[in-house]
Amino acid sequence: MTAFLRTASAALIAALAARTIRYEAHLYTITLIDGVTTYTWTDFDQPLTSGGTTFTPWPLARPSWNVVNTMEVPSLTLKVLSLNTAFGGGAALQQQIHAGLFDGATLAAQMCPMGTDANPATLGTVPFFTGKIAGIDCDGVTATIAVKGKVNDLDQYAPRNLYRTSCNHAFCDAGCTLSRASYTSSFAVGASPTVTFIPWASAPGNAAAYQNGTITFTSGAASGSRRSIAGASASGLTLAYPLATLPAVGDTFTAFQGCDKTLNSGSAQSCTAYSNTAHFRGFTNVPPPGAAY
Repeated sequence: MTAFLRTASAALIAALAARTIRYEAHLYTITLIDGVTTYTWTDFDQPLTSGGTTFTPWPLARPSWNVVNTMEVPSLTLKVLSLNTAFGGGAALQQQIHAGLFDGATLAAQMCPMGTDANPATLGTVPFFTGKIAGIDCDGVTATIAVKGKVNDLDQYAPRNLYRTSCNHAFCDAGCTLSRASYTSSFAVGASPTVTFIPWASAPGNAAAYQNGTITFTSGAASGSRRSIAGASASGLTLAYPLATLPAVGDTFTAFQGCDKTLNSGSAQSCTAYSNTAHFRGFTNVPPPGAAY
């Protein structure tokens, strides 16, 4: 049977042999769905620096986790003990979690054994869990974050790709090949916003292209909130479901364009309009269900 081992630094191995380990902290890196924004936390009572990254103290309970050498999905549960603090320059963490801040995010956890308080992170760290955030349960001023290991990605329908008229790719994913950054733009909130309608401060010429896309607030009380765009026009964006916090005039946001997943519907959101028909993954000649016999 193959052994599943974790590497450790020479200094840590020596400290373990000499039995000089006195403390143990945990380091957490949360990477949002955009793949760029990260939050680094530690359950230690002072900042810790590891690999050039500083981990900020945050009230966290000791995690519970389960890892096995079978196809069972490993899991980790992390309890965040303080949610009413303003977070990332925006609203309280609890509001941002409710608004979907951590939806689709990944979490990487490391152990940080320490020998003395004077040099708390000199022994290196031991990674012990990486996975995707699967659910968050907020209860009062605490939140319980459930994380599933990456093998959970193997839980797929078979066959994975279905024969259908619409494209199987998500807009700007690896199969689509288009660049997400090329179809994401920054804007500001215009006059009289509501929790379901965000007016443009200055409307783009291709406003309708943002229908079926996503909006992400980057400043103000709604910072970190992300919503699907149900409708887009020169007047503003209609959200698929309400925001938890009302944004203010002048708050900034990014909007990502949408795709109608058709080969050539005649709209500005078809594969033909995006000049990407070579990567269209739909089957336009599949008969409708009523004729498939």
